[in-house]
Amino acid sequence: MKISVERLPECKARLSAEIPAETVQNARKEIVKAYTQQAKVPGFRPGKIPASVIEKRYATPIEDELKDRLARSAYQEARTQEDLAILGIAQVEREQFEGDGSYLLAVEVVTEPEVEIADYKEIPVEVQKMDITDDMIDGYIDNMRKQQAVPTDVDRAAGPGDLVIVSYTGTLDGESLEDKLEEQAGPLAKGEGHWVDVPEEGGESREFIPGLSEQVIGMSAGDTKTFDSTYAEDFPVEAVAGKTVSYEVSATQVKERELPEINDDFAKAIGAESLDALKENVRGQFQQQQEQVRTQMIDNQILSHLNDEMTFDLPEHIVFNETQRQVNQMVSRGYEQGMSENDIEQNQEDLLKNAETQAKNNVKTMFILDEIAEKEGINVSEEEMSQRIMMMAMQQQRPPKKVARELRDRNAYGEVRQDILISKTIQFLRDSAVVTEVDPPEVDPTEDDA
Repeated sequence: MKISVERLPECKARLSAEIPAETVQNARKEIVKAYTQQAKVPGFRPGKIPASVIEKRYATPIEDELKDRLARSAYQEARTQEDLAILGIAQVEREQFEGDGSYLLAVEVVTEPEVEIADYKEIPVEVQKMDITDDMIDGYIDNMRKQQAVPTDVDRAAGPGDLVIVSYTGTLDGESLEDKLEEQAGPLAKGEGHWVDVPEEGGESREFIPGLSEQVIGMSAGDTKTFDSTYAEDFPVEAVAGKTVSYEVSATQVKERELPEINDDFAKAIGAESLDALKENVRGQFQQQQEQVRTQMIDNQILSHLNDEMTFDLPEHIVFNETQRQVNQMVSRGYEQGMSENDIEQNQEDLLKNAETQAKNNVKTMFILDEIAEKEGINVSEEEMSQRIMMMAMQQQRPPKKVARELRDRNAYGEVRQDILISKTIQFLRDSAVVTEVDPPEVDPTEDDA
């Protein structure tokens, strides 16, 4: 087989192959033989059908399979002879059988980029020191304590951190808000026995009526007051968006949070053996979180270093597919964060730009890590594949056999194997990195006041 390869820009190449008549003939015989053994033709016993009958009856599928087999053999030969790693076919320029029985093939193919690997061992990275202090642990436990607080009636005015049970009615332009909103009214217009959670000093209100939690401060049971509440322009109920509603609110009860004492009994109530054990559990959670942050910081710096150090062309179709995936993810995140379809459309240009930038980084990183894995002999064993599938099954709370079957049915084993390979390669780079711990930057106290 004669092979010639012309390298083209943007990860493409023109592959020309001349396959001799003998090779073509042998491939055709193998295909016809397979059809003879499997085909069913009326009037003939299975396996006893003459080759001439098979070739006439199945001429088109036999020729299609022959072309496919010859093309695959040419691709394999190009990989061996010319180190041509083909990712896909961009265009078939010529495929024809010659009069002497030989086969000529000319295709434009998409290839893996030619990656010249820079130094990737002992990459210098810096991580901020992360100390776990007693104050951090005590603060976390104090928040747990607040979550266990029991509301208790008090005979005094409401203050920060209290709970106030109120009734209220709203009016807009002198008319009952309930009459104006009708089916949209709900709790905006009227409320009975509504619990107002007054935030601690400096905390944020979680009330849907603007200003309500601030207005009940200073009220005692039996007090009544009127206040104006202005809704934001983008409030979802159009009738009150940008409008000022007058509310009359009456307090029926004031409650304070009775906090449990932090001791062994408190720790046991939330599942720990003792207060000391609880503190150790909290310390362990902080350590786990900090280790995750530290690992992420190291990985980000390693990948950023590799991307900065290496420059090469990327296959357009892979970048395009990854860009589409990034766009879909960004749009989904936008909807989850409360963005409307109009918001998405208005930010479409920036969204596409950001998605393409992220896609190029992702694709480039993938090829760099693949090249490093090959150079270092990093691979994925069947045992590692089985462990990953078991883990996926546990997370989904499904039988491992069903998860494995679904992966097989949608040809996703390659994706799982690639994920494991990338993780192992990053772990290899992380283990060889030179990590320096640095003090966190000092915070200028005047910045918060600016």
